[in-house]
Amino acid sequence: MTVKANDNIYPLYKREAPEEWQVTNGMTKREHFAIMIMQGLIAHHGYGESHFARGQEIARWSVHLADALIDELNRHNQSDESNLSSTHQN
Repeated sequence: MTVKANDNIYPLYKREAPEEWQVTNGMTKREHFAIMIMQGLIAHHGYGESHFARGQEIARWSVHLADALIDELNRHNQSDESNLSSTHQN
């Protein structure tokens, strides 16, 4: 299964009428991963306490690491799918 950065992690459902449900965009997986990474970076480095802990730099690193995580998850998932299909062929 491919991890898509812009898939919604928490889609929001709203109802205009009892018989009509609409899905609205929630937070994307990329945003969710970046927020979690940002929390860890701030907790580890502090905010403004070191040369690393500047807001723009933390945000940039968080998004960069979120993208790297998504890429690695997709590489891992493709490897798992290849192993699974070769197992079923035997």
